[in-house]
Amino acid sequence: MQIIFLSDFGTVVMDVLAWIFFHLSIGYYCSRIPVSRFNAQRPFYLSKRWEKEGEIYQKLFRVKSWKKFIPSGASLYANTFKIRNLPCYSREYLERWLKESCRAEFCHWMMILPGFLFFLWNSAQIGWWMVVYAVANNLVPIITQRYNRPRIRKLLNHIREKSSQAFDIDVQFELPQTLSNFYQ
Repeated sequence: MQIIFLSDFGTVVMDVLAWIFFHLSIGYYCSRIPVSRFNAQRPFYLSKRWEKEGEIYQKLFRVKSWKKFIPSGASLYANTFKIRNLPCYSREYLERWLKESCRAEFCHWMMILPGFLFFLWNSAQIGWWMVVYAVANNLVPIITQRYNRPRIRKLLNHIREKSSQAFDIDVQFELPQTLSNFYQ
């Protein structure tokens, strides 16, 4: 319900500034939540049966063809973990990656919520467009996380199996060519 009335130009400026503020502030505060608070084994972060270990996203949206073009918000904030690439395949790194992926997904779910505040200074029609924008803008990175996480879990399980065969030593090793392309 609109309670603030601005000129059309004022509304557009307010919308742009509000989105910039919401995206940057939510991203910043989510990046400051201790990664230990995120548990990749919680049901919310596990693949649902209908997701087919993330493959539904490849089938419906062809994730592999566009995910490399999604900008990483981690570059906006100091001392943040980058999950775009896998610089190593250690068990410790991959476990951290899973938690960071959960944090990224959580952050994008949180970025949808402010969309409903736009009803305060926009017409109902524009307010709903702002909600659509919030969902569309954040659904892409959410889908990317939900697509990648099961693949990283498989890679981590493979490494755990190899490590347990090597007397449970946490080793870094070169993966065969088929596995090094696993994440891509």
